Amino acid sequence: MKKMLFVAAAALCAFTACRQDAADIHPSDNPDERTAELVVPAGFDWSTTRAVACDFTAPHLSRVALSETPDGEPVALFFAGGDSSPVTLNLPATADRLYVRYQTEEGFSAAESVAVGADRMTYAVSPLAKDYEGIADGGQAETVGGVIYYPVRANGWGTLMFEDLWPAYGDYDFNDLVLNYKIQLYMNNKNMVDAMLIGIRVKAVGGSIPYDIYLRMTGVRGGQIDEVEPYFNQNAPETADMVQLNPGNSVKEPAVFLFRDTKTRNNNPAGAVYVNTERGYEVPESQLAQVSYQVYFRNSIKLEDVTFDTFDFFLGRADEAGGGLMEIHRGGFAPTEYGRAAYERLREGNTNIDGADYYYSNDGLVWGINIPADVQHAYENVDFLKAYPGFARWARSGGATDTDWYLHGVSENLVDKR
Repeated sequence: MKKMLFVAAAALCAFTACRQDAADIHPSDNPDERTAELVVPAGFDWSTTRAVACDFTAPHLSRVALSETPDGEPVALFFAGGDSSPVTLNLPATADRLYVRYQTEEGFSAAESVAVGADRMTYAVSPLAKDYEGIADGGQAETVGGVIYYPVRANGWGTLMFEDLWPAYGDYDFNDLVLNYKIQLYMNNKNMVDAMLIGIRVKAVGGSIPYDIYLRMTGVRGGQIDEVEPYFNQNAPETADMVQLNPGNSVKEPAVFLFRDTKTRNNNPAGAVYVNTERGYEVPESQLAQVSYQVYFRNSIKLEDVTFDTFDFFLGRADEAGGGLMEIHRGGFAPTEYGRAAYERLREGNTNIDGADYYYSNDGLVWGINIPADVQHAYENVDFLKAYPGFARWARSGGATDTDWYLHGVSENLVDKR
């Protein structure tokens, strides 16, 4: 019955890419400044998204759709009113407005513009909305709950960029691993999550250290994972898989997965040292390795436990000195149980590591960033500020200004899409 979720929602959930190119350039205040020299406010978390509660009221159980434009595809479909659970979304920090429609007996209503506040958006659903009270939950096509996309975009990719020399800074081109992601959460008519579809695309590998791609779901216990099934594979080896490291009903720790063999590439351009980071050796998007998997939960999961800020994508490799893993996470995420020993060993006596906050330097810098859009990455050995000048102003302001810095890149310093 669970597997019907993906079939019933297929029209909404085709895994296709949305192209987004660099926009107008915002010049740098200091063209000689380098990323490693940035001075950022204490406590800056480098987040490009924010949690927004959907404070929607309805006279009865009603189905609503959110989109970025009045006639755009939904980025979220969920229920309001009745006994449905509240919905909180991780929206891009740039979001100031979304469009809401509610389902009627004839289809969906006209879109209404709704302002997105700092931490919530409010909307009152009309009594004309279709009443879902008393309709049984399950796999019936007309009652297939809802779906939420991460990033909250019209079927687009998000981007994760990593430096791989932690705890050292490295060259800060943020292309040692560039990973696109998209996640679709499938919910019942109480806004509880039954399953998800997760896709990743390896956009670039500009580092030589043999890190693999991992995911920890900090809000989901290992024992809550029922099954993982391959859904799509393009240009990745047949051995590529999403492997849970801690399966079993009794596992209480967060679920941890390895995307096995996903970085392996057999069709790199002749002469290339890295993957899609060198001038003259660009890889067409159609040749990038892309995989996706269906993940089913044993029981329905609260939406708050699978918002995007609970998804801890990280790099990991064998820790030859002490066993376990050497891990690199985005700032604020603790090492997993597999990487704790290596983290503590490297932190001891290292003056570059912040002793209080995981994976922050003493200067408040990080080794991984998330961008809620499909953006281009820097060429090899191009400092990130040369690729995205607005990144410096955004970081120095603690995220208060230039929140759209990733839309204003310097084309000549960004790997060309082909």
